[in-house]
Amino acid sequence: MKQFLSLLKFSIGSCAIPPEIIEEEWRKLFKETKRQTVSGLIMSGIEKLPTEQQPPQKLMFKWKLLTTALEQFSIIQQKKATELTQKFQELGFKSCVLKGVGIAQLYPNPLRRQGGDIDLWVDGNRKDVTKKLSSEYKIGKIFWHHTEVEIFKDIEVEIHFYPSWLYNPIYNRRLQHFFTSKKADAMKSREIGFNYPSIEFEAVHSLAHTFHHLLEEGIGFRHIVDYYYILQNLPKEKHNEILSEIRNFGLEKFLGAMMYVLIEALGLDKQYILCEPNPKEGKFLLNEIYNAGNFGKQRKGGELKRNSFKRYWVMVRHYPNHVLWMIPWKMWHLVWRGCQKFV
Repeated sequence: MKQFLSLLKFSIGSCAIPPEIIEEEWRKLFKETKRQTVSGLIMSGIEKLPTEQQPPQKLMFKWKLLTTALEQFSIIQQKKATELTQKFQELGFKSCVLKGVGIAQLYPNPLRRQGGDIDLWVDGNRKDVTKKLSSEYKIGKIFWHHTEVEIFKDIEVEIHFYPSWLYNPIYNRRLQHFFTSKKADAMKSREIGFNYPSIEFEAVHSLAHTFHHLLEEGIGFRHIVDYYYILQNLPKEKHNEILSEIRNFGLEKFLGAMMYVLIEALGLDKQYILCEPNPKEGKFLLNEIYNAGNFGKQRKGGELKRNSFKRYWVMVRHYPNHVLWMIPWKMWHLVWRGCQKFV
């Protein structure tokens, strides 16, 4: 883990050249970068290393092939995001891309941020949006905050009615009010071809999104690197405003954990932090990131699987104000989804 973090910090420019790495360790690091979905980002660091300190030739070739594939996928993603924006504009809906290709614009090389599906926040009520989509495309299961739609063959698309949510109903109401207040600005036209939210929006949304995945299945270092670049681009004069919002959503403890991880694991300069680091929660979060990997899909050990009692028990001791609402919310959501069939 120490070598991985040294290489990651070097790749984002927050530390000097890491110590020399032996061949066997390079193979382990390659696997870990894939597990944490930061392979392309770390290749940018490897390319800066002296030739004698780079991975063995065969592994270097393999790594470059992977990075090229990631870049090509990112190009396709950006084109599809533009197409998607135009499609919804023709349908009469404003929209903006959440996470992914939007946050990638903050990276030194946007094409090397590993992406997945396209999340599009649409300015329209659920019934109108799904009705228009269903006349032309196959719609998957409809959830409270989003639905999956088969629009492209090569990239999955999620249409969001709400950017994210929190299980605690009071905090969630406040969060949705924040999103609504920022909607018009988020859906302003951008020169890049698709719309994406402001940095102030992302400072809240990315944190809430990451927190949600922590509670459910786990997060990887890609989420942390995203927040690293968000904070580096967030104007200093906006810090108190964003911190006040985050406190209003009951996420200050998690924010403190993120600050600890960003400083300890990524070497973030303290001038960019939003609040004092929380070492206790930060150590727990860092351990969870290392064990879970991206979305917990390659978890080291299965003891904290999604919806398992043990996961609830572990998480409730850290974030009771949120976790205690998870089961009631999921029961309500199950009933809500059943009712949608008769609407």
